Amino acid sequence: MKKIITKVFALIIVLIGVVVLNGCGSDEEGTVNKDLKAYDGGSFSIQVDPTWKIMTPTDFFDEIPKETVVAFTAPEVFDGFFINVNIVREDLKKEVAAIDYARANINLSAQNLTDYEKVQEAKIDIGEIPTLIHIFQARLNPSEKLIRFVQLYATNGRYGYIVTGGMLPDTPKSLREKVGAMVTSFKIK
Repeated sequence: MKKIITKVFALIIVLIGVVVLNGCGSDEEGTVNKDLKAYDGGSFSIQVDPTWKIMTPTDFFDEIPKETVVAFTAPEVFDGFFINVNIVREDLKKEVAAIDYARANINLSAQNLTDYEKVQEAKIDIGEIPTLIHIFQARLNPSEKLIRFVQLYATNGRYGYIVTGGMLPDTPKSLREKVGAMVTSFKIK
């Protein structure tokens, strides 16, 4: 599981790199589109902003972990960072309750990230599956910017899902709420 956490954070680093490679965008907040649309991921669904770019494995750079099934990025940068939501699906050795999977991942984040600070943790039900939402701030390494993460964890049989939203801590409230709404809309089919 520690390997998956590392891969999830590597994905976020690559998405940060997209900012550098694209070299375009605006740091103005703009109008927030509150209407989210369903994205069907086969074994899951999630509500996403229809203006966001959808990246599937065929779009990924080589550095993106193979467990990443989809990523969504905001159409414009905010202070040099593309706000994003991504979904990782991990093969588990055995069936695990979502809440136990969440606790294990939360502990790994706290142990392995620089300047980790828990902002909030709360029990949430996705469908009829009890799990945890975990909001925290951390640096992927000491030289990186501080990032605010919103993570949701789910399990289905021998698969574990980590849904992660990433943004800068000073992201406007409306965008933070949109990322939170997207992450918490995740459902197992």
